[in-house]
Amino acid sequence: MSFVIKLGSITNAQRAHKLLLKDGIITKVSRLPNPKAGDGCGYVLKANVKDKTKIIHILDNSGINILGVEDE
Repeated sequence: MSFVIKLGSITNAQRAHKLLLKDGIITKVSRLPNPKAGDGCGYVLKANVKDKTKIIHILDNSGINILGVEDE
């Protein structure tokens, strides 16, 4: 099972991906097919739901702005 973290820009998505990879967490950068208002440019990280709490904690502490989190 997976979830997505909305990050808005490709730059934030790439920064978050690299940061998480250093902690051994594998994510995939992708784009929402139909971004809504508030989704920025629509870039997200897809990750395994078992890492959800750890990922959110790491991103919050690194200053990367999370626009939303949704289960898939």
